[in-house]
Amino acid sequence: MPRSFLWPRYLAGALLATTLSLGTPLQAWGDKGHRIVSSLALRSLPAGPQAWFAGREAEVADHASDPDHWKQDHKEGPRHFLDMEAYGSPDQISLSLDEAQVKLGGDFYRQGVVPWIIQDRWRDLVDAFRGGDPAEVAMATAILGHYIADAHVPLHTTVNHDGELTGQKGVHKRWETGLVERFIVEDDLAALPAQPDAALLVRPWAWLRASHALVPQLLEDDRAADRTTPVGGRGKQRTDAYWAIFWTKQRAVVKQQLQTAGQHLGDAILSAWIQAGRPAPRVKPVH
Repeated sequence: MPRSFLWPRYLAGALLATTLSLGTPLQAWGDKGHRIVSSLALRSLPAGPQAWFAGREAEVADHASDPDHWKQDHKEGPRHFLDMEAYGSPDQISLSLDEAQVKLGGDFYRQGVVPWIIQDRWRDLVDAFRGGDPAEVAMATAILGHYIADAHVPLHTTVNHDGELTGQKGVHKRWETGLVERFIVEDDLAALPAQPDAALLVRPWAWLRASHALVPQLLEDDRAADRTTPVGGRGKQRTDAYWAIFWTKQRAVVKQQLQTAGQHLGDAILSAWIQAGRPAPRVKPVH
């Protein structure tokens, strides 16, 4: 399947990001989480690829949430998730788009395409390194990082993405944004060293399977915390007790997924730089 089918040009998307509102309830880590993943990834790099980002660290972080602002395009939403149940089990997910289309028919795209998007955005990063422009590399990294981070959100791997099938509506935002915004401190998270990975293009399926395995406990912990929530005339109004219990139960998982996403983005950047021939950034002449 051609890459253009999967991808709106990211520079055009970056321009749209300043004007479009989010058009779907399925979002990702939130701005803070995506910024943290980007920061961890850049800190994980060895000197060679890290030189490309000197002075551009904030630029990568500033654009890390851009794809969440492109969802007014009806094709964008499925680029952020993969519903594993559609394939029968996590071990039965197709590795190619053609196989996925044969298996699921016309519904395949609606069930999510994030692993294939990660592949395409990684190839964009390789091209950007070969092009020699650090600004292009920074933008390609920010966009790739967004989708890699999304693959590490457990509720991006299941049809029950917002708890709607288990009476837990809103759990998606409570986990990936509520806990992160309230409790995560970036300085408490270690940047795990990036490693070159010759099999990088097939890794997203393993990341998704690992994320999916976290779903049952996440939902159980939300239910346990929610037993403290009073129900009033305006419905459930979650108290500090709910957040304290949910954080206590899920703290290690949230931190793990942020750190692992940062490490895997670092692996992807390093591997793309190697694939591009280990280039040095192009230095613009000073006039």
